[in-house]
Amino acid sequence: MSVSKRPSLLPLAIFVLGIFAVLKLGNVWIGVSSVTAAEEQFTHGAQAPENAGRQTVVAPASAAPIDAAAPDVRPGEVERRILEKLADRRASLDQREVEITTRESVLAAAEKKLENRFAELASEEAALIALRDEREDANEEEIDALVSAYERMKAKDAAAIFNALNEDILVAVASGMRTQALAGVLADMEPDKARRLTILLAERNREPDANADEEAVE
Repeated sequence: MSVSKRPSLLPLAIFVLGIFAVLKLGNVWIGVSSVTAAEEQFTHGAQAPENAGRQTVVAPASAAPIDAAAPDVRPGEVERRILEKLADRRASLDQREVEITTRESVLAAAEKKLENRFAELASEEAALIALRDEREDANEEEIDALVSAYERMKAKDAAAIFNALNEDILVAVASGMRTQALAGVLADMEPDKARRLTILLAERNREPDANADEEAVE
């Protein structure tokens, strides 16, 4: 009883197949019509020059829309692009290396120039020191000669000259004289000049002691 109530599927299947057959025949007819139209256009092309530049394309009615296909990239194309990128990168690195090498060359040249300048300054400093030492030696010889001359002079004559001498020369000469000869000259000098010379000699003798104390602290 339950089997007899089921709907029969055969009529439905026949109906569906009929629809497919109709659609198939429609596609075939459209394709044949397109071919016929193309042949007629090709055949009558010489008789209608005004339509020579026109082209009619009849698409099948049942054709589905075609999506934009992705570009076809072959394996060889991918490899070529990779190699091009690597080549560009290598060229960039080479350019960077050239720039660094050039900069290093400039720095090396500047450093060499500074070294030469330092050497010149050191040489000039050494020359100045040597000249200063020569002058000091010459001054010491002159002072020694003056000391010897004033010691041989009479105390009164030496005192008259000491009263008019510059303090720097006076201190340098007086500090080199023997104590006995200097005492006679101080006795004949003007009181103010003699007192000033005594103070300067005391300060001169105190300076080496102060320097020695500073060196001891260091």
